[in-house]
Amino acid sequence: MLKHRRSVVGLDVGSSSIKAIEITQDKYEYIITAFAHVDVAGEQGVRDALADLFRQGGFRTKRVASSVSGKSVIFRYLETAKLPDDELLAAVRAEANKYIPFDVDEVQLDAQRLVDVPAAEGVEGAKEQMKVLLVAAKRSLVQDQAQMLTELGLVPVSIGVDAFALGNAFELNDIVSPGLRESDHTVALVDVGFTKSSINILRNNVTYFAREVAMGGQDLTNAITRRFGLETFEAEALKRDPQDQIAEVQDAVGSVLDDLGNEINLSFDFFENQFDGEVEEVYLSGGSALLPFLEEGLEKIFEKRTRVWNPIEGLKVKSDNVDIGALNQSAPQLAIAVGLAAGVA
Repeated sequence: MLKHRRSVVGLDVGSSSIKAIEITQDKYEYIITAFAHVDVAGEQGVRDALADLFRQGGFRTKRVASSVSGKSVIFRYLETAKLPDDELLAAVRAEANKYIPFDVDEVQLDAQRLVDVPAAEGVEGAKEQMKVLLVAAKRSLVQDQAQMLTELGLVPVSIGVDAFALGNAFELNDIVSPGLRESDHTVALVDVGFTKSSINILRNNVTYFAREVAMGGQDLTNAITRRFGLETFEAEALKRDPQDQIAEVQDAVGSVLDDLGNEINLSFDFFENQFDGEVEEVYLSGGSALLPFLEEGLEKIFEKRTRVWNPIEGLKVKSDNVDIGALNQSAPQLAIAVGLAAGVA
């Protein structure tokens, strides 16, 4: 029975909503066995919203994978001498002060091998190198997150980073739907949340560049508020469902969308200047990906094929415990939650 299989809840605690998806792995199958999505009123309402979400969600497990983000989280891409995996973390920790603005003793630090780099040809004594991802988060931030979850009766098994959860979700898509995308492709995953946007550029499902931009759906809502003279909650409702006012709403947010797109484009330019190749496709997710004009608007700015993607595509659903209509409606917002669960399941 499913209750005996390995399950984990991917928990994406955003600034305006919380998304949770339980994924159960049964051999080579990944099954959605529970799902919940609740709005949250600011940081003060997170704990109560979490408690409500887990009371109502029908989750079978208390094992939770969550994430942290913001200025207290740093990620760096390094090139180092090739080392065995069991020596990597110690070697990176010893040099970490060169790369992060925090005292090493104040952070939770992890490192991951990305790809090996052949020795430079024609250079005497040149040795193989490897590209490494270093991730550091303020220890207090991680501990506060884990403590909150524990006090709610949950079992935190992993605390990751939003941008890399996107990569996990994208890779899971390839596992459950092989052949859906071209191989040897460079793609950008862009998750437009409420207060920030997370970017992860992948080549063959390996991350080469990641960044957070402090712009998101809240900026679009504020632009609508100013243009129409509405209360914030009214502007948010109009943004989500503009109906016959779509042209006016699109005009109201035009300059903000330009600013967001141009800021994201800087990340593409940086990647393309540093590496041999260019971003070929952009995959959008996040709450703002539901806006009817976001895909078209950003594609014009990027001048690259841009589309909203479905991170639950190919996953089976245990329909007796999941509102499939609500799940599908929320799908573009679930990339981070799916990726957090996929990284553990």
